[in-house]
Amino acid sequence: MAGVRQRQLSPALNLRQRRELDELWRTLRAGSGSHSPSRRDLLRWSAITGGAVAAAQSGVGRRTAVARARQEGEIEQGAEIMVPFEAFGQEISLDPHRSADYGGFWVMYPNVWGGLLRYDELGRPELDLAESYAVSDDGLTYTFRIRPDAFYASGNPVVAGDFVQSWVRALDPANPSPMAFFMRYVAGYQEFLDQAEGAQIGFRAPDEATVEITLAEPVSFFTSYLAAFVWAVVDPLVLRDTGQRDFVINGAGTGPWQFDTFQLDTEFTMVPNPNYYGGPPPSLERIVWPILTGPDAAREALDRYLDDEAVSADVPLSLLGEVEADETLAAELIRLDQFPGTVRSLAMDFQQEPFGDVRVRRAFALALDRERYSEIYQGTWTPSSAFIPPAVRELAGYEPPEGLEFDPDTARSLLAEAGYPDGQDFPEVVYYIPAGESPEEIERVSEVLAGFEETLGVTITLDDSRTVEQLAELLSDDGGRQFDIIWWQYVTDTPHLLSLVCSPDSSFMAGVFNWSPDLEPSANFDPGADAAAFTELMAEADTEQDEATRNDLYRQGEELVLQNAVYIPIANWIPMFVQKPWLLGTRHGPWTGRLPVLFDAEVVVAGR
Repeated sequence: MAGVRQRQLSPALNLRQRRELDELWRTLRAGSGSHSPSRRDLLRWSAITGGAVAAAQSGVGRRTAVARARQEGEIEQGAEIMVPFEAFGQEISLDPHRSADYGGFWVMYPNVWGGLLRYDELGRPELDLAESYAVSDDGLTYTFRIRPDAFYASGNPVVAGDFVQSWVRALDPANPSPMAFFMRYVAGYQEFLDQAEGAQIGFRAPDEATVEITLAEPVSFFTSYLAAFVWAVVDPLVLRDTGQRDFVINGAGTGPWQFDTFQLDTEFTMVPNPNYYGGPPPSLERIVWPILTGPDAAREALDRYLDDEAVSADVPLSLLGEVEADETLAAELIRLDQFPGTVRSLAMDFQQEPFGDVRVRRAFALALDRERYSEIYQGTWTPSSAFIPPAVRELAGYEPPEGLEFDPDTARSLLAEAGYPDGQDFPEVVYYIPAGESPEEIERVSEVLAGFEETLGVTITLDDSRTVEQLAELLSDDGGRQFDIIWWQYVTDTPHLLSLVCSPDSSFMAGVFNWSPDLEPSANFDPGADAAAFTELMAEADTEQDEATRNDLYRQGEELVLQNAVYIPIANWIPMFVQKPWLLGTRHGPWTGRLPVLFDAEVVVAGR
């Protein structure tokens, strides 16, 4: 590797990344002599330096690039850009109170629909239409002051009663929002939906500039829920004059943009909101969003990028090799790996043999080679033995407990203790993936499953013959999923994901993987008692206002999850995309992926 030279790196790199780069640099230097660096070394090098590129998209790098373009007079005025929108089969209505809980909407909608709070690129709640807020001592009442320069694109001022009307619209008992879940902690929520006699919902507007929300119980992560798009305010005058369908293209929002046209299943467009409190974009005049869906959506987006039509395109694993092989595309590839925001985990059903024995579960956890998993997926996943993703650790100042690392000898010993030496007489285990998956993915999954056979001597059958609907029926018939790999995305700036997913009464646990206080002790483990203790810890953690105390409670809970191998963390996903170098000022992070957190006044076209 004599051609590799040491380079000055972005100050955005953290201490851990700098140390890893020093280690890798020594490996690469050594490679020019006695041996060459492994593929794993190269993947790690790519991941860390890629993080520096992504970091440059925000903070100092972003501001410097835009300032330089302004100084040199390179900013293009009246620019139109195309941003492919991959719908993944979701119905698109552009109505924030009727849209599904789909990731693309979470990032696209804030450009048009505003609320009291919104998310930054890391997923941290920040002020939007609220200029300030206060929380009562009992944690039940949130009082918000609306910023005085809040206007709709229609020109109408935003007043407190508009929020109440919008939220009641979202909770219409006859047609509740698919996102109503994010309002469930409000006092009177269920009674309101049930249309109980005398039901009152905890929304109030004491005056035109003040909004109050009262909760049924205190929750430490409520502001994260409040930033979700179901809480967006919609101009009631536009809604009244244009109707339930056409209001979306008639200036009913408060974001920096407004929807201009909407052709169902084809495309929608945006133009600047002249009344946005942050001022209209100085460069962009129009954003065209073609709607792409189906198995060829990513391919079509990249083709549009190659044709200089689209400004960005996601790079899934299926296209990564092509992008890396192209010198221009490789230079424009961005990896968001500084603080990954998702976690992929293995989970097994306590009620289906042989996984009722915690020793078997732990054996599978210790037989999981996460480095190999990352290599199988070509570095698009980075190994992890912690359930809470790095992005949440950064937001919450949370330190996870030590995980279950790859330990083949202990794994085999535990399986033998459970009565299955070298996998003998091991019950049938089937791993299902929906029919229609690509041959490449089937091959990757097969290789992952083969790792368990190599280490434990057990065979896991891969079945790709059933549709999603048939798999849902199977889940219902069997009362759970015997063996599955699950992918989670965080939604709060606290480790509440742990409580949401692993609590025994959670819809993601009861009837799925069935960790329950009713479980009997086995060997030296007592999963039932641990499930009961976990429930108590999460009840405290979810309401605790002090961050340090809250993190300690969540950490104790994660220790119980790992001890019982309820979820076995495997890896964190690394979003990757290409973006034209002449689109400056965009901010990306684990919360946003390819779509910038906002096409605000800092986003410009320069030097195209």
